Amino acid sequence: MQLTDEVHYRFVFERDGTLRIVSAGAKTRGRWTIEKDQLCLHLQETDDGCYDVAQSGRTFTLTPTGSGLPADGILEPISDSQ
Repeated sequence: MQLTDEVHYRFVFERDGTLRIVSAGAKTRGRWTIEKDQLCLHLQETDDGCYDVAQSGRTFTLTPTGSGLPADGILEPISDSQ
């Protein structure tokens, strides 16, 4: 599955725990896990951390447990061309 705002970023969550991010044209790879009911991103960067995830209709909001702003996006299947 992927989480995207359909313009600026795309987080691709693969079944094996691989995370691919495309944001502002830059590509990043890392890992994702679920820990204590939170989505945790492991990118070996300052953005590493865990997020509370909330759903409202098709929109998902990731709110960091530490400092930072929430991110909103739409969860959708990964197309074969990505």
